[in-house]
Amino acid sequence: MSFTKIAAIYADSQTLSGQTVTVGGWARTIRDMKNFGFVELNDGSCFRNLQVVMEAGTLENYKEIAGQNVGAALIVTG
Repeated sequence: MSFTKIAAIYADSQTLSGQTVTVGGWARTIRDMKNFGFVELNDGSCFRNLQVVMEAGTLENYKEIAGQNVGAALIVTG
């Protein structure tokens, strides 16, 4: 499985816009709003985090992800 670095996403966002990428990293924060939630993901490639938006109706393991603790290792495709 090939991962895209978060630093590469910020460096070349115009080229990657509209494409599906896979990133892996550690959760800095996880916020659950019942119908949707946010994960701040960092892979160590830069100081900036990537904000991942997740929807309860679209993601079948939403509750499992929303229940994770800070520091959980996640792989996200979107």
